[in-house]
Amino acid sequence: MIYGHIHTSESAAAYSETIRKAIQILRETDVTDMHHGKYPLDGDRLILQINEVTTGPKETKRPEVHRKYIDVQYMVHGHEYIGFYPDQKISMVKEDRLAEDDVLFYEENDRVNEMMLPMTDGCYAIFFPEDVHRPCCQMGEAEDVKKIVLKVRVDTL
Repeated sequence: MIYGHIHTSESAAAYSETIRKAIQILRETDVTDMHHGKYPLDGDRLILQINEVTTGPKETKRPEVHRKYIDVQYMVHGHEYIGFYPDQKISMVKEDRLAEDDVLFYEENDRVNEMMLPMTDGCYAIFFPEDVHRPCCQMGEAEDVKKIVLKVRVDTL
């Protein structure tokens, strides 16, 4: 998992070329007139999703992983927590939609030591296949947020 802010310069040596490209796309993409939906940028290798959602209580959000894509989640406007923990394969599978949608949902598990990452305007978090994440958890009250999720196919790394 990588956590950062769009206005912080990252060390070029720290990230792969693909990750640097994804961060550059976030910096350069004006999503003012883009609405909820998927926008392929490079076929199925790189897909930009605009998510306009309402945050909710952590207990109503499901921990998830992806195997074919990494998620680059970027907060355009709003506040949320994203739960995060390494996938140690100790949680029970609640729903397996890997074949259809590249998402696997886990049951709640008190043994995983989930961290809550604060996401505010300009923050991004990058989740790899070994990173369980739980997006859209409210900070304080529920609120409408707008975020970009770049889906980067793992085999492009």
